[in-house]
Amino acid sequence: MHCTITGPQLRRPGYLFDFANFWARREEVRNIWFSLFTPQEGELSEERLEARDRQVAVAELARLREKLPKVNMPSAVLDGYLHPPVSPQECIFAQTTNCISANLTTRISPCQFGGKPVCSECGCMASAGLASIGNHKLAGLVRVSSIFDVSRKLGDKFAKSAA
Repeated sequence: MHCTITGPQLRRPGYLFDFANFWARREEVRNIWFSLFTPQEGELSEERLEARDRQVAVAELARLREKLPKVNMPSAVLDGYLHPPVSPQECIFAQTTNCISANLTTRISPCQFGGKPVCSECGCMASAGLASIGNHKLAGLVRVSSIFDVSRKLGDKFAKSAA
């Protein structure tokens, strides 16, 4: 089960617990995941989360996973919600996926949200998790994202030379 958290949901006390508790009691549900609403540039809808809303949502999700074991929100994802990539070029998920529309021919870019998403307010669960993993330093020295960047550049170079 998946839910995208919006501003109105956070303004309703207990909504996230009620949602997660309802689905957690269902046998056919194995995991419950949450994303945060990702706005497009210029969007001023009430669904948009303020910076404080993001902090409240992350704290609530951390509490929910303690109370309801089916709430599957790893710390890496929660940290990624607080520190999202600032652009598609810095987003490991956007760099490693090709998104296409329902007609199976039209490419959606720069990521699954299309258009002009506000990356600094990204709430994509996959992007958040990969961003957090990318920020991890191997042996305390080299960020995983640096290794990814080198790998992607080498792959692009070899793909061009093979074409």
